[in-house]
Amino acid sequence: MASRTGTSSDGQGRTEPDGGAEADSRTEPGGRTEADGHAQPARAAGLLRFRPRFGLAPLRARGFRLLVIGQATSEFGNAFQVVALPLLVYSLAGGARQLSLVVAAYGAGRLAATPLGGMLADRFGARRVMLAADLGRLLATAALCAVAAAGVADFRLIGGLALLVGLGAGVFLPAAWAITPTLLPAADLHAGNALNSTVTFGAGLLGPALAGPLVAWLDPAAALGLDAATFAVSAATLLLIGRGSPVAPPGPISERASVPRNFRALLRESPLLRAVLTVTVIANLTVGGATRVALPTLATHGFGAGAVGLGLLLAAFTGGALVGGLFAAGLTDLRSRGRTAMLSGLVMGAAIGLVPFTGLVGAVLLLLLAGGASTVTNVLVVTGVQRGTPPALLARVMAAITFCALGVFPLSVIAAGAAVDAFGARAVFATTGLCLTGAFGYALTRRVIREL
Repeated sequence: MASRTGTSSDGQGRTEPDGGAEADSRTEPGGRTEADGHAQPARAAGLLRFRPRFGLAPLRARGFRLLVIGQATSEFGNAFQVVALPLLVYSLAGGARQLSLVVAAYGAGRLAATPLGGMLADRFGARRVMLAADLGRLLATAALCAVAAAGVADFRLIGGLALLVGLGAGVFLPAAWAITPTLLPAADLHAGNALNSTVTFGAGLLGPALAGPLVAWLDPAAALGLDAATFAVSAATLLLIGRGSPVAPPGPISERASVPRNFRALLRESPLLRAVLTVTVIANLTVGGATRVALPTLATHGFGAGAVGLGLLLAAFTGGALVGGLFAAGLTDLRSRGRTAMLSGLVMGAAIGLVPFTGLVGAVLLLLLAGGASTVTNVLVVTGVQRGTPPALLARVMAAITFCALGVFPLSVIAAGAAVDAFGARAVFATTGLCLTGAFGYALTRRVIREL
């Protein structure tokens, strides 16, 4: 979960309606329309704000178009590494212990490098940091490809290279969140985030479906080589972005005398940021364990559906997230972005909590709903972060939120494993639903979040 650290809608204190009069769409923090005598038209317009519509206007911006192409290609390639690494370990006579160490090395590297990525992006620029991270991951993945092709059964070497790939991912993530406001005008930022989310989830849905058969047909080395090539494509798009003129981020909020000098000062002075980080930790403390530990157990022992059922359940959440991106693109004129985001989070929590009690078909439908609600929440909150955070601190703010989400993942998985053994998968899902509804319900009690 992410949220913004300011109070304006687009950095200029207004929203941009679709073809309507600006006076009908502006709101004060308390939720009242500014134009006296227009309460009824504003209320009628509010009914139209929830029409799903998918605008392609952000793609007119050359830099953003290149960014979407590069990130979709890279996300597609990531699926091949996810499939290839386990097969590589097993082909070299390794077992679950060796595989867990390789995966843990990647995760540890990503987590450790995330704060560094935020600091570097704020200091040197998001595009340069993303480019450096892509080139580093290209070299590390190419080295993994060479190890696989040569059949070198050195798991310390493989783990070390996975660590380097994870470090690159950690440096890349905060910069990727921070670059979009420099490529789009404020009026297109929300639609751009929704579009980027949809394309990324689409690539994430298509990638695993193709990676499995291709890796089985070829070999892990070929799959890792393909993944390295996708990093090269991403790096090339970032180079091309650098040849254009970026759109300047909104300025007024950064011109105020009260803008904090650094991230620590911002954290002290912003109750909103503190609330967002708190909700992020609570929400992610159980979700990771539910999806990585309880869901496989539920699919295998609860529904008796095995690997096919597990794949269907995972695909349902990803497919729902893709559809959620399409729906979120239509929520451009909301009077209260924060309230809508938190209500969507409550829907996600309720859906996840009910998953084990509705059978396989019901679980698929609920995970579709949960995935869609998750994307709506993320798009609304990320847009708020980008619009409301001082540009010089945006990457560090996103790094802090990302770190909170990733940092609790190991704890979530360990706790879920113990809870599944003690109480069963159903109890874990029910607890996860309660934690999510509690976290987002708490957020709704916070005025700073409601007025996001």
